[in-house]
Amino acid sequence: MNLLDHHLHRLFLDHDCIVVPGLGGFVCNRKPAKYDDSRQELIPPSRSILFNERIVHHDGVLVQSIARKLRISLDEALVQVEAESAALKAEMQGGKTVRIQQVGRLFFGEQGHMMFMPDEEMERILRSFGLKRIPLPLLNAQTEQKSVQPAGRIISMPQANLADNQAPWLRIAAAIAVPVIGGAGMFFADSMGDDAALMSAIPVSIQSYDQVFYQPRFVEEEVPTWESIVEGKATNVEPIEEKIEEPKEALVVAESNAMYMLVAGSFSIESNALNLSAGLTRKGFDSEVFRQDNGLHVVTYSTHFNENSARTQLAELRSESSTERAWLKRVGAAH
Repeated sequence: MNLLDHHLHRLFLDHDCIVVPGLGGFVCNRKPAKYDDSRQELIPPSRSILFNERIVHHDGVLVQSIARKLRISLDEALVQVEAESAALKAEMQGGKTVRIQQVGRLFFGEQGHMMFMPDEEMERILRSFGLKRIPLPLLNAQTEQKSVQPAGRIISMPQANLADNQAPWLRIAAAIAVPVIGGAGMFFADSMGDDAALMSAIPVSIQSYDQVFYQPRFVEEEVPTWESIVEGKATNVEPIEEKIEEPKEALVVAESNAMYMLVAGSFSIESNALNLSAGLTRKGFDSEVFRQDNGLHVVTYSTHFNENSARTQLAELRSESSTERAWLKRVGAAH
């Protein structure tokens, strides 16, 4: 007798279900760890023990443990456990409460069902797994907001001049019309008198001059004419070599309104573009955000008005792994 008092409580440390043949089954339910708001403590995981008299098919855990400890066969251990279970049931049917050491008390309730009250020591062992409650007061929730340094401005992309792109012949016609009109004005000015020229709609600069004849004082001062040089009439006069200076090539300075952007990325969402531009600004780039007509926001490392300087920096960016995807975008056209 008293097999349950000596062998049953040890098995709960390793098993969640133990069946006592002829009596019923003890089941342990696991509970996860939780936080106690009132006491500000972290409660460790635990197990609660329940009894179910309907579990009658034993799993052999208790019988095998008793057979090993007493060095008897399984059949002998089973017979002894069933005999002890029958004795406990008889006591309970007589209105008594039976106690299994370090496990709990069993008795019949008002409705004729077997009731179980776990022992305090058993509850303590199953409740804590040997762990204690951990004091854990709440921390002051301080959500650190990321300081997003937006770009200073969002610049609208300069729109292309549709008239220049669609009708280039207008520029050609304008270039031809200027010299034609100027030449026509000079022709009419030459063909009219001074008074008429002054009243002309085309402003013409009229030059007045007085004709003066050169009179040499001596023969040596006489200026030879071309005819005298050709006929050899002029004496002691060296022929004058006419030097024709080649016209110097006019230096044409081409003005350009083209802008060269070193692009880091483009976004349809404005906030994404601002975040990238702010990050590039913190890294030392002169980043700006340009909004295109199609709604995309272009983020740049920098902008240049000189193509050579833009391509020089582009080569430097592509030499770094973090900026190797940079690309050049030209806005506007040279005229």
